[in-house]
Amino acid sequence: MIRLETSRLLFRDHQEADLEPFCRMESDPEYRFPQVVHPRAELERSFREAWLITKPMGLLATVLKSQNQYIGRCGLYPHRNDDDQVIPGEANIAFYLARPYWNQGFATEAGKAFIDFGFNNLGLSRIEAGMNANNLASIRVVQKLGFVWVKTGEGGGNTWHLYELRNKAIQ
Repeated sequence: MIRLETSRLLFRDHQEADLEPFCRMESDPEYRFPQVVHPRAELERSFREAWLITKPMGLLATVLKSQNQYIGRCGLYPHRNDDDQVIPGEANIAFYLARPYWNQGFATEAGKAFIDFGFNNLGLSRIEAGMNANNLASIRVVQKLGFVWVKTGEGGGNTWHLYELRNKAIQ
């Protein structure tokens, strides 16, 4: 089921046929950095248990239309507080794209689509974006999309940044 579309990308629920490109992407050490690559069996389990499950709001399979090729997962997912409770009207945005598709504007294109969808269709008041502080490409993308820096923190031996974008129509 196609949920959203841009000029170059389709966003749909994950399908069994996405398993191989998903595992290739997740097995790339440069893509995974600074996290470790997980064993294939764990990737397959994760794919089947987490990504094949349809959710009302979650990261969607991202397909390059010109090649009909799965290139990653992008989208919005519920924002939760420290007690793991969903915060109404808020979401997180994320872009996970396979390395051959980096630096081609796909994350920015996806981001614009999901921001528009989140604010105009879901009525969100706020969207957060978090990333590793060393991920300069992701920082550039969220800044280009209008997100503003909120804070920097440490966790799991890494430094991360948190950015936000507020819906100006609701403020």
